[in-house]
Order: sequence, then C-alpha cells, then structure tokens
Amino acid sequence: MIYLPYILKVLRPHRKRMVLALVSMLGIMLVDLGSPLVIALLIDHVIGLNRYDLLPPLMLLFLFLPFAASFFTFLNGYTLTLLGQRVIFDIRLELYRRIHQLHCRYMHNTTTGKLMERLRGDVLQLQRLMTSQGLGLLVQLVTGLVMVFVMLLLSVKLTLLVFAGMTLYAANYKWLVPRIRKVQRRYRRKLERLSGLAQERLSGTLVVKSFGQEKHETHDFVKRNFAAERVFHRYQMFNVNYSTASNLVTWMTYAGVVILGVLLVLRGEVTFGIVMAFLAFSMRLLEPAAMLAELSNELQQGRVALDRIFELMNATPDVINQPGIKLPHLRGEVCFKNVCFQYDPNNPVLRNFNLHVKPGQTVALVGKTGCGKSTIVNLLYRFYDIDSGELTVDGHEIRSFETRWYRRNLAVVPQEPIILDSTIAENIAYGRPGASREQIEQAARMAELGEVIDRLDHGLDTSLGAYGAKLSVGEKQRLCIARAILSDPVILILDEATSSLDTRSEALIQLAMKRVMTTKRTSFIVAHRLSTIVNADLIVVLDGGRAVEMGNHAQLMQNSGGRYRRLYVTQTKTTVGK
Repeated sequence: MIYLPYILKVLRPHRKRMVLALVSMLGIMLVDLGSPLVIALLIDHVIGLNRYDLLPPLMLLFLFLPFAASFFTFLNGYTLTLLGQRVIFDIRLELYRRIHQLHCRYMHNTTTGKLMERLRGDVLQLQRLMTSQGLGLLVQLVTGLVMVFVMLLLSVKLTLLVFAGMTLYAANYKWLVPRIRKVQRRYRRKLERLSGLAQERLSGTLVVKSFGQEKHETHDFVKRNFAAERVFHRYQMFNVNYSTASNLVTWMTYAGVVILGVLLVLRGEVTFGIVMAFLAFSMRLLEPAAMLAELSNELQQGRVALDRIFELMNATPDVINQPGIKLPHLRGEVCFKNVCFQYDPNNPVLRNFNLHVKPGQTVALVGKTGCGKSTIVNLLYRFYDIDSGELTVDGHEIRSFETRWYRRNLAVVPQEPIILDSTIAENIAYGRPGASREQIEQAARMAELGEVIDRLDHGLDTSLGAYGAKLSVGEKQRLCIARAILSDPVILILDEATSSLDTRSEALIQLAMKRVMTTKRTSFIVAHRLSTIVNADLIVVLDGGRAVEMGNHAQLMQNSGGRYRRLYVTQTKTTVGK
C-alpha cells in the first residue's frame, strides 16, 4: 500500500483514458457474466420446457455476445496501449530528471548499467503493473465477486466446492510467490552487473583489442552470463511448478463441479441448465486465479521494479538547489578556511585546508594521486558540500548562492574529455546554447581547432559520433577548451588537461590555455606535468589533504629541500632523458 499514492499520482493526469479502460473492462465483465446465464436459459427453458418462443431472442443475444466481447476487448487494448505509452513516458522523464538531481556520491557508487536498467527494464515492468496487468486483475477480482454472489443464489454446495479449489489456489500462491520474488531479485541484480560489464568493456574495445584480451573478456562474460542463467533457470522452475499446480487445481475443480452437479441433478436439487451454467461460471471464476497464476511473474517483477524505482526516487541529494542569492557578477575571489571533507567515513581527504585566491589569479594544484586535488575542484563546483570549515566565493558562503546560477559562472576542461554524439558546433555551444555561429567559430579558432574544422568535410557541422570517435585525444581536449572559452566563465578549472598528450598536442593546448586564462578570469589548474604551470601566479603543493607548500615557481624552486623542487627536477631529468 505504500506505493498506492505514487501509482495514483502517475495515473491522475490520464483520468479520461483510465475511465474508458474501466468502462471497456466492465463491458467484458458483463459479457462474461451473461454467457453462462444464456446457456442456462437455452437448456432449461427452451429445451427443457419447450419454450421455443424464447429461442430467437436468446439465439440473437448469444450471437451478439461475441461481437460485444470483441468490441470491448479492442477498446480495452487500444486504451491501455495509449495509457501505457503515456505512463512510461512520464515515469522515464521523472526518473531521468531525478538522476540529474542526485548527488555525485550516489552516482560514483552506482554503475551506469544499473541506472540504465532503472530507465529501461524497471519502467516497463511498472507500466505493465499499472495498466494492463493491474487494471485487468482489478476487473477480474470484481467479476469474481459478482460471480460468487450469483453462484450462491444457484447452488451453495457447488459454490463451496469451487471455494475449495480457490483455497488451493491461494495456498499455492502464498507458498511459491515469495520464493519467486526472492529469486527474481537475484536475477535482476545479476542482469545489472552483466549489463554494466558489457557497457564498460564495449566502451573500452580499443584497450581490449590492443592487449589481446578478447578471449579473457569473452570468458569473463560467459562466466557471468552462466551465473545469471543458473539463477534464471531456478526462477523458471519455480514458475513451472506454480503453473503446473495451478492447472491441476483447475481441472480438479472442473471435474468436481461436473460430478457433484450430476448428483444434484439426479436428486432434483438443481437443473441440468444450472449445472452447465455453473460449470461456465466456475471456469470464469477460476480464470482470475488462473490469470493470477499466469501473471504472478509480471506482478512480482512489477513489485521489484517499484522497490528499485523508489530506491532511486528516495535517494536524498547531498547538494540541494535551494533559492539563493544571485550577484550582478562574480569577481572570482575564492577562499578555503579550515575546510575538512571526506567521501567515506573515517577516510578524510581534506584536513583543515586553507587557500586564498585573488580575482584573476592562476592557481596550480600539485601533488600525488589521492592528495585532494580533484576534491578541491569538486567542492568548488559544489558537486559536494564541505563537512566543516568555510568555502566562500567573493566573500559569500558557496551554499548561499543559487546553485545553477553559480555553476554557470564556472567552466571545466576535464582530464577525460566528454564529447557528445552531435556536431562540433553543438558540442562547443553546450554550455551556451544561444551562442551565434560566429561566436562558436571564434571560440574554436581560439582553441586551435581551426585546422581540424578545415580538414573535415562539413566543418563545424561534422557529426563526431559516439564519444567523439572522429577526433584524437588532443583534439577532444581542444574542443573542451573551446566550450570553456565560449561559456566565458569567471572561474576556469583545467583538470590535468595535458596529462596524456603528445608534445605537439600539448603545445597546441598550452597555446589555447593561455588564451582562455586571461587576467579577468580566476583559473585553477590540476597539474600533472609541472612544465605546464611554471607561469602560474600561485602553486599549491598538496599532501595528505593539506597544503604543505605555496608560492610561485621561482619561490618554490629556491627551497632546496622542498617537495615541488624535487618533483620538478625529477620530471625535468626524465623529460631530458627521453
């Protein structure tokens, strides 16, 4: 019942279709109720009492019932199809929006395959639960109650016999369905992991091929696939057992009705027509239970889908976009005061970190992996909120800003460039959708993409394919720089943008970076190659979540025992040695 408010909320905008679906289902129910009564009248009154005057209207009615059933069935199917399409659209849209609202901590701990399964498989299961399956079961239950009332009027003994069959159905359901649900959950988890593995490996096809790991990856996939298949086999066996037991109870009930009905006819307690009508009623009364047996799989999958969707819906964002201040413009003054932060309990990343950056300064963050460089960037972007201390921009606590407005004043060039499956122009304008063609082209030229644009047949309108397949790594980085240039941020973040490039690509990117890092812009560089940051206004050396050294390149090189000097000398010797 905890899901009922959500189900009603999803269905509320589609009330007209819901009413039409219910009307068509009620029409089907009336046809199901009318057929046995017509059979009883034909046998007892027309044949038994020689009331041949009733034969024409009863035959016409009997011939009309199939057409009525066909009409209501078509109307029901058409309505539920439209209803299902709208429901799945609304739920997917809500889930997609929710995923974008989730905090980075949740996203980092959840695989892409798992999220895709929520958007795809779970939504389809929920659609079936709330439309054809859910409404169909409801009407079947109402039909069953009406049939029971009519059957009690006809024969209490035969009704009790059918009740015995229904009791066996209920026992079978109560015994096997919880086990089906448990195995179904295991199977869905296996599919999630398998989907995540496949997506990850297919995304890294070039790495797999370059190291000749095709057999290894295939073997790993086969092993996981077999594990999922074993769980699915057990799941199917539970369903087979359930269906077999349901069919056995059905035929035992039919046989019991025939045998007891004949005995009651011989005793004069009921007529033969009533027995035939009762048999038809029994078949239709058992149909909801048989339907329940057939649909138990769908219903359990729908329940599992609801559990998983609600898990996603109920995930509370760490960073909530609340109404906040919007300044006429930002200057770019950033101040960390005794900031502490940890991703996981008892594993601090930043410990009383302090840093003051003046507007227009270029700051380089240096240190070994895991020292907190990227964490500083994440906090500055407010992907996470600090645990303690104070983080301000232009003297205002960062949490006091309206989040979306604040982030529009920032731009990042990530270490791994993110390229969308669209054109060069659309990729560059992603951070500024209303940019003119001239502005886009100017940003591209400033980012040293002119040569690339001239080389491609369609220039800025060239579609780049999945993950920017038509561009090299260096060209992708320059495209990200062009995106940052066009967005004209107050605060620019370059996250190890040249860490994996060849010398020529690095030189082109350095030239583009000089153009984007102007004096009017505060810039943060997460540095891997120290040769790229020698002109930074401030270099911060991090270790263990703290700033252990600060200064410009010349100042830090004067400290003979300093970490920056040792690291710079080591990298310089390595470069010369190559």
